[in-house]
Amino acid sequence: MSDDLKLTDTFRKIFLAGVGAVALSAEKSKAAIDSLVEKGELTVEQGKVLNQELKHKMDDAAADAKEKAQAKVKPDSCQTSSAPKGDDFTEMLDKLTPEQLAALKEQLARKDAADTEESKID
Repeated sequence: MSDDLKLTDTFRKIFLAGVGAVALSAEKSKAAIDSLVEKGELTVEQGKVLNQELKHKMDDAAADAKEKAQAKVKPDSCQTSSAPKGDDFTEMLDKLTPEQLAALKEQLARKDAADTEESKID
């Protein structure tokens, strides 16, 4: 019987060692998974911050490009305080794009219509 007790005791120790190993590996794997999740959350947060920084840089670059484009659209002769005279006026009209010329014609037509209405009222 002594051999049976030793054998039973050995099987019991092996069984308990197996249960301990499973419990230990479960704890280690849980800690490893928690660590990976935590790193994943940090990565997501860092990605959000980098995305916001990139968005701000893109907005700034777009604003700068828009300012430069608007500065290029304005003809130099239109930026002077005095009205163009003689050949200056012709040169200014020659520099206008078709869209700008169409807008000018539209403004002149509206001004003519407004002047016509004013002369009828007076």
